[in-house]
Amino acid sequence: MAVGSCFVWTLMGMLAVLCEATEETVAAPVKDEPMFGVLDIVLIVALLGIAGWWLFKRKDDSSSKPVYTIQPTTLGAPSQQTGENSFIKKLKSSGRSLVAFYGSQTGTGEEFAGRIAKEGIRYHLKGMVADPEEYEMGELINMKDIPNSLAVFCLATYGEGDPTDNAMDFYEWLQNGEADLTGLNYAVFGLGNKTYEHYNAVAIYVDKRLEELGATRVFQLGLGDDDANIEDDFITWKDKFWPAVCEHFGMEATGEEVSVRQYQLTEHPEINPERVYTGEVARLHSLTNQRPPYDMKNPFLAPVRVNRELHKSGDRSCMHIEFDINGSKMRYDTGDHVAVYPENDATLVDRLGKLLDADLDTIFTLTNTDEDSSKKHPFPCPTSYRTALTYYIDITSNPRTHILKELSEYAQHPKEKEQLRLMASTSPEGKQLYNQWI
Repeated sequence: MAVGSCFVWTLMGMLAVLCEATEETVAAPVKDEPMFGVLDIVLIVALLGIAGWWLFKRKDDSSSKPVYTIQPTTLGAPSQQTGENSFIKKLKSSGRSLVAFYGSQTGTGEEFAGRIAKEGIRYHLKGMVADPEEYEMGELINMKDIPNSLAVFCLATYGEGDPTDNAMDFYEWLQNGEADLTGLNYAVFGLGNKTYEHYNAVAIYVDKRLEELGATRVFQLGLGDDDANIEDDFITWKDKFWPAVCEHFGMEATGEEVSVRQYQLTEHPEINPERVYTGEVARLHSLTNQRPPYDMKNPFLAPVRVNRELHKSGDRSCMHIEFDINGSKMRYDTGDHVAVYPENDATLVDRLGKLLDADLDTIFTLTNTDEDSSKKHPFPCPTSYRTALTYYIDITSNPRTHILKELSEYAQHPKEKEQLRLMASTSPEGKQLYNQWI
């Protein structure tokens, strides 16, 4: 206001001077001239124009200033998700009512969640598998809007009682939020190891916390011990879990057999070699073209500089190993973890190829037939059978019971088919036969 007043008073002063000069000119009897000369009129018009422009500009600037407001936030309330990270939208659009979340570091939890989701169709519950890292978990409060809905959590405990990387945000959301989960039906199965101090700490906490927030536990918490037989723990829990689900929702099993793995095989007789995966975890050519930042899906291949045995006791060995991380832009801190990407023995891979009568250099792709699945391929594709058996498939561990059940469908001899089915069952005879053969 002070600047504006000064400008107006200056303008008035100049006009007053002009008027005084004009009056003096008129008072003089020498010449009969007009009150304002041409120059006077030009100056007055120019000054009035400048004053008008300045006042208009000042008003326009004041009206264009942004106005900021602080919006309140509510802990535990979900954001409005309408895109790919809305599992509620996927459930509703595909007519599903079962979602199996997994917290997995090595893939076992994801596998268990997949088996739960696939078997749900036998109990009138069409399911989907979901990575909590990829979805807005606050939407759990909306599960009550889907009739006969159920959320199952297969969660591993990692490190010193910590959640896995992909379940970290969900875990913190439960810790810090106070969402009302009334109407959410749930069950939890934990994956842990009794040799560690914080055995299944994550699953125990999530199971308790969901109940505290108002959710309904459909079946008791299941705890799997990887130091013993986690597959047997899961099967035992699952066989009691489904009857409890049927009782809770008042329904019966259809009795239909379900194929756990549903992938379509496509072979590529002609394909550009530059498009074929040769053992990469995620990014094509990441093993030959290393570039940061490095993580689980883009690992840095660190050379082993020192590898010596410190001591040995029975079948256990304590090794001292040093890795060279120069050029990786990574810093090692005490307690950090190192991932090992194993390579199966080439002789064993060739032997499997001969048994299956397969050309191991054939390029193929496995595609999930479930279009709503977040995992399109079981491993990077396209690739060769040799690469898949060497880098992507575990061919040396004991097969789980559901794998034996799948293999039984391809057995040509009736006795072998029956034997595989028996080993895949949970009967005492089946478990004894499994332990004997596997």
